Amino acid sequence: MAQSDRARWDQRYTSPNDRFRKRPHTLLARYVPPYRPGIRALELACGLGHDALWLAAQGYRVDAFDISLTALRQARAEMQRRNLSGVNFVAADFDHFPLPDCTYDLVYVFRFLDRSLFPAIRARVRPGGMVIYETLNVRRLELSPGTSPDHMLRLGELPGYFPGWTVLDAADEGYLSRFIGIKPVEE
Repeated sequence: MAQSDRARWDQRYTSPNDRFRKRPHTLLARYVPPYRPGIRALELACGLGHDALWLAAQGYRVDAFDISLTALRQARAEMQRRNLSGVNFVAADFDHFPLPDCTYDLVYVFRFLDRSLFPAIRARVRPGGMVIYETLNVRRLELSPGTSPDHMLRLGELPGYFPGWTVLDAADEGYLSRFIGIKPVEE
């Protein structure tokens, strides 16, 4: 499965329609914690690394993971073109690659869902740190009937993965579900 996933995503990122954005995802721009020396972020399924590069420009150190080698090569080239540093782009298939054994001030995920990773995501956020998560929900099936619901959230599902966290925002709007929360200092 991983090879077919990698091939599919590599093919997607060879499209000339993929352009580098300078602006980050709206939720990231709205909720990102203010920069301070040493602040670290983790991004899962970073694709072309738009958000990781934006955070690096703000001074963050970012570990950004994706399965597509093609996307990561382009992201690294863009990082060099912008004369940035601070992003560690890593090729990873989460079926076989564990998340780094360290904590982050911010963990963010957009348009990716692997329910088995939620315990690891929670564990990777330092106490007082933040998660920003947004991905497709089952309403997307109305637009793409035949798509597997295994890769889509049920309505109201996402906050359940972060019990006891301070919720800054959680909603199911249209075919997207989001959760932005702060990990308790003592869990």
